[in-house]
Amino acid sequence: MLLVAVLPESVRYLVHHNRPVEQVRRVLLRISAAAAEATAFVLTEKAPETQAHSGVGVVLSRPYLVGTLMLWLAYFMGLMIFYALINWMPVLFKDGGLPPQQATLIAALFPLGGVGAVAFGWLMDRFNADRIIAIGFGLTALAIYAIGQAAGNLGALVLAVFIAGILMNTAQSSLPSLAAAYYPTKGRSTGVSWMLGIGRFGGIAGSFMVAEMSRRQMGMGEIFLALAVPGAVACLALLTKLAINPNRAAAVRGAALSH
Repeated sequence: MLLVAVLPESVRYLVHHNRPVEQVRRVLLRISAAAAEATAFVLTEKAPETQAHSGVGVVLSRPYLVGTLMLWLAYFMGLMIFYALINWMPVLFKDGGLPPQQATLIAALFPLGGVGAVAFGWLMDRFNADRIIAIGFGLTALAIYAIGQAAGNLGALVLAVFIAGILMNTAQSSLPSLAAAYYPTKGRSTGVSWMLGIGRFGGIAGSFMVAEMSRRQMGMGEIFLALAVPGAVACLALLTKLAINPNRAAAVRGAALSH
C-alpha cells in the first residue's frame, strides 16, 4: 500500500496514455534536470508494429506470439523445478538416508542461492539477456542432476544444492525483466502478468510430478534426473526465442524530450 502512494508510474506508460506534461516532467526531474525545459514528451519505442488495440492483443499478436509462448514455457518449467524442490527436497533427502534435521538444513540452502541475482543482472546488462538466462537454466539442469548423483557424499550434496539454488533462483527471477524488455508499452504489463500466471501452473505440476514419482518408489537419482529436464526445456525455450528474434531484445529506448 505504501508503494501505491510513493512509487511513480512508468514514464513510458504516462506518455503512451497522454498524461499531462507536468506529471511526466515531475517524474523525470527525479532523474535529470534536463526535463525541466521540456514542453512535450514523445515515445520513441522501436518495436514491431501490430494492429492490436489491447494488451492481450499485443502479447498474442504475430510479432510477439512465439516469444510469448517461449517465455511462458520457460517460466512454467522454472516454477516446476522451484516448487518441486522446495516442497520435496527435505523428504527426498530423508528417504535417501539423511537425518531429518540435516536434510532440512541442506534443503534450506536452495532458496539462499538467490543472492546470485545481482551477478545475473550485471551479465544481462552487458551481454544478450536471452542467452545469459538460457545458460543459467542449462547449468541449473546439470546442477540438479548432480544433486541426485551426490546422495552418498555430504560435501558434494551441500555444494550441488547451493549451486543449483544460485543458478535456478537467479535465472527464474530474471525472467520478469526479460519479459518486460520484450514487449512494447501497450502490452508490457499484460505480457509480464500473463507469464507469471501461466508459470503458477508449473509450480502445481512440479509438486504433483514428484509425488507421483515417490509413489512409484523411484530412486533419488531418477527423480532428480527427471527434475533436470525442465531446466533443459527452459534453456531451449529461451534459445528458440532468441533464434526467432535475434536482433530484438525490447528495443525500447524510452521517451524523448521535445523543447
